[in-house]
Amino acid sequence: QILLTGEDVEDPVRAEHLKNTFTSLLELGILPVVNENDSVSASEIETGQRLVLGDNDTLSAIVAGLCKADLLVLLTDIDGLFDADPRKDPNAKLIRRVEAITPEIEALGGGGGTQWGTGGMATKLTAAKRAMAHGIDMVIANSCDLNALYDIVEGKDVGTRFLAGGQG
Repeated sequence: QILLTGEDVEDPVRAEHLKNTFTSLLELGILPVVNENDSVSASEIETGQRLVLGDNDTLSAIVAGLCKADLLVLLTDIDGLFDADPRKDPNAKLIRRVEAITPEIEALGGGGGTQWGTGGMATKLTAAKRAMAHGIDMVIANSCDLNALYDIVEGKDVGTRFLAGGQG
């Protein structure tokens, strides 16, 4: 398990050490579990003085950038990004491809997630913006679909794909 703080990813020397650690672990076939180091970073959340890694969407995009990943997959309880809230609008349509995070796309993010979570679609869109800026495609897909990861790796049309290269 790797525990990170905002300082770890903001400091160039520490970020380089993290890149080397991730590279070494992945080369050994070890898949690290990454989380925010809440035991030393609680003041970051309270004061807002440093980068907050308080949601897993942002954290995963940061780690994907450090690892120079080809693809970031966010699994959630919804099929992807919709043109309206599918829980309220039965006519909401899934958006399959996003080539840029425009103000219109950001507006689809709405507010935070559930009463228990901090994320929701807004943080997923922030993560997509970060991933795309690093040249990394990102997919939002439903975690209830047990084959989703296999289908995504095989290039099938699953969820919403955010294209870093802006290619359709």
